[in-house]
Amino acid sequence: MAIMATGMAKNINKNSLNRFSVLIPLTLASNIAFAGEWTLGTDLGLTETYSNNVELTPVNHQSSVVSQLSAGFDAKFTSREVDFSFSGTETYAAYSHNSDLNDDYQTAKVDGLFSLWRDGPKFIATSRITNISQNNSNNSLADLVSGDTVQQRAHSAGFQYQTANSSHNFNSSIIYSLTETEDNIGENNGYTANINSENGNAARHVFWQLTGQYSDRENTTSTGTNYNIEAQIGAITSFKLNPFLRFYDEDISGTSFSGNQTTTSSWGPGIRWQASNHFYIDVSYNYVEDKTASDDYVAANINWQPSQRTSLVVGYNKRFFGDSYNLDFSHRSKRLTNKISYHETVEIYDRDSFQEVGLGEFWCPVGGPFDANSCFPSSQPPSDTTGFILVPLTGLEPVENNEFSVNKRLAWNSTLALSRTTFAFDIATRERESLSTGIIDDNIDVSLSATRTLSPRSSLRLLTSYREAIFDKNFTPTNPRQKDTYKTVSTTYNRGLASSLSANFTLQYLERDSSQATLTYDEVRAYINITKDF
Repeated sequence: MAIMATGMAKNINKNSLNRFSVLIPLTLASNIAFAGEWTLGTDLGLTETYSNNVELTPVNHQSSVVSQLSAGFDAKFTSREVDFSFSGTETYAAYSHNSDLNDDYQTAKVDGLFSLWRDGPKFIATSRITNISQNNSNNSLADLVSGDTVQQRAHSAGFQYQTANSSHNFNSSIIYSLTETEDNIGENNGYTANINSENGNAARHVFWQLTGQYSDRENTTSTGTNYNIEAQIGAITSFKLNPFLRFYDEDISGTSFSGNQTTTSSWGPGIRWQASNHFYIDVSYNYVEDKTASDDYVAANINWQPSQRTSLVVGYNKRFFGDSYNLDFSHRSKRLTNKISYHETVEIYDRDSFQEVGLGEFWCPVGGPFDANSCFPSSQPPSDTTGFILVPLTGLEPVENNEFSVNKRLAWNSTLALSRTTFAFDIATRERESLSTGIIDDNIDVSLSATRTLSPRSSLRLLTSYREAIFDKNFTPTNPRQKDTYKTVSTTYNRGLASSLSANFTLQYLERDSSQATLTYDEVRAYINITKDF
């Protein structure tokens, strides 16, 4: 298990350890009664990181060497009834520029599954201790070296049941989950239930589809409940056109719901064109119960699965927030794999609500613009202040989120695996709109990597990535409240020194541009890591 700086969780306390460790005996209570196999592993790692701008400032860069000594432990148990895995690390980090920052950090990942009986329901439990950015508007790439992170602990337990045969396919789950954070932002707990059912290939007279999701969550000050359900039932005819009825209902409620949007149900007749066993198109006309919420509308769905290697599902619907789309596409050949997905979800209790705070005064040109390329901190004025004035600038900080938001996510992953070289291209976008304030945030991540196997024991990886974050993009008619871009280029050389000893060396350059004067900077890092497996 490689030990690297990124992703280390900070300062886990003993109470949190006790909470997630409770899940382990729950999952493994019956291990003694069933024969199984244990796999155990440990490792020690040392990572030395040099940064020429560890404090990520526009000027007066502070260099530092961050030393990380890590110990890892992995365990896996497998039997006919039980699957259990644990992975955890303990890391001590020391900072050459400021020893007061020295501290220890932890990560943990626990997964457990217990089959209550053959082909019956399963008990599942998970626990995660991770490190996340304390403030995405300050640094969305925060890690152990930069230090601006908070610990997040996520635990869940529940039951799932699934069955599939020629008559029907059925999948359901009910999960209780709890999220805790070091700064209390985004904390919540509650239940989530899902159900999916459809007819099997043996259906000759009736076909159906049922999809439902229910979520009931709360934090210390508010509650939020939302659900949606879509059902179709139709008749199978001897022709390729099959009639059906469609029903859709969605609702959100609780003290976190502002009531700005009106939810309603709809139903209507439809027709399915069954072009083949692996391709059909559904079109339905839906009557809306509350005409003040929406007009009647047409919904459509395309499902094409010509082979086990290719699948396409495209859908259009009208929800309480407007037109809604979904897409799932996957294609796999001998060397090329493509996956594209687009989904729109209603969520609550994330860490993406911000408030404006003062950053201090800056020297800016008279009449503006008041941005990073034109302003200077008051402590570092321009050589000639003629034509400049002191202007108070503001920044963003996260606050507790008690609001529902609509999140539209697009993801595209493409991998080309040649004999000795692998190329990977990834795009991920997210548009988040608050249902109470109407604030819209946009995020995009793009990365391209190439990994070359140089020998049986060495490889070289080149990576370039681009990240853009726009906060409150409609803050003014022409400008968002804040816009950040991150451009990263890195190269990593991996080398196996012995059967259980490995090393890697990484050079990385980061350039960040921001509309906030204090958040534009660049940084060069050099990593060297040695890991010993036992």
